[in-house]
Amino acid sequence: MPRKPCNIEHYLKQDDHQAGYGDNNSDQSAAQYNQARSPFGVKEILGFLRPGDVVLDAGCGTGQHARYLAEVASKVIGIDTDSARIAIAKEHCQDLDNASFEVGSVTKLPFEESSFDLVLLAQVLHHLGGEDVHSAETSTSLTEQCERAIAEAKRVLKAGGRLVLVTTSREQRRKAYWHFNLFPESAWERLDSVWSLTEGVWFTSLMEKMGFTITGNVTPGESHWIEAQDEKMVRLSLDPGWRSTDVAFALLTPAEMSQFVAQVEAVLADGSAKELINGALAGRASHGEATVYAYDLKSE
Repeated sequence: MPRKPCNIEHYLKQDDHQAGYGDNNSDQSAAQYNQARSPFGVKEILGFLRPGDVVLDAGCGTGQHARYLAEVASKVIGIDTDSARIAIAKEHCQDLDNASFEVGSVTKLPFEESSFDLVLLAQVLHHLGGEDVHSAETSTSLTEQCERAIAEAKRVLKAGGRLVLVTTSREQRRKAYWHFNLFPESAWERLDSVWSLTEGVWFTSLMEKMGFTITGNVTPGESHWIEAQDEKMVRLSLDPGWRSTDVAFALLTPAEMSQFVAQVEAVLADGSAKELINGALAGRASHGEATVYAYDLKSE
């Protein structure tokens, strides 16, 4: 099902350019996420799917991946903690008789053991962790939550089942995303401490410890965002609604967010927005925005 282009003018007409993350309520944030974000890596994910698989889309968001999964799978169940995103997912896939959605946590899945042939965790792991994203305990909490999510995926997988992960490395963040080039340096130590826990090396080691073997990995050349590649795209980041589509902004302090907004305004004023975007496009071509990993559960 083709995605509609992002309604850029909808964002540009808004006057609320205050620094912040998640300033909108849950319904608004979910709708903006669904409008701005694209189902990343669909072709690559489907390449790891086997016809007739029963699939769990864990952390399904607004159901963008689930719709494509349902074309190959015999059944797809999506789960997410955000009820507003689940509501959009249900509407988005209401014409499918083999897809369903419910509210729930990836760290405590409401399913019996050996229920699924494949579990997908697409850009989910870095969302886990403590409530206080600026706390020194965040990385420890994130480690524990990631381990719980993987353990739960293992529990609900059938023997020989497959776990597919989509995650972004620190290098991909720095190279392929234009807005991260405007983040103040004071934020990067904290950002890197979080993203280091979703690096391929880290979770591949965890997978092996938990009984998985890597099947393959591939880095798509596409983007997570549906957006125009011009100055308007940079201007979008002045809107808190647009910023709410990327959890990285939640890791900034209020002062750092203000610095980011000031940087965006400066780039727009001096005419260097196109150069900034071109740099990110080159980074996307060389490093990709994220990587898709597949792991098979060893037979015991």
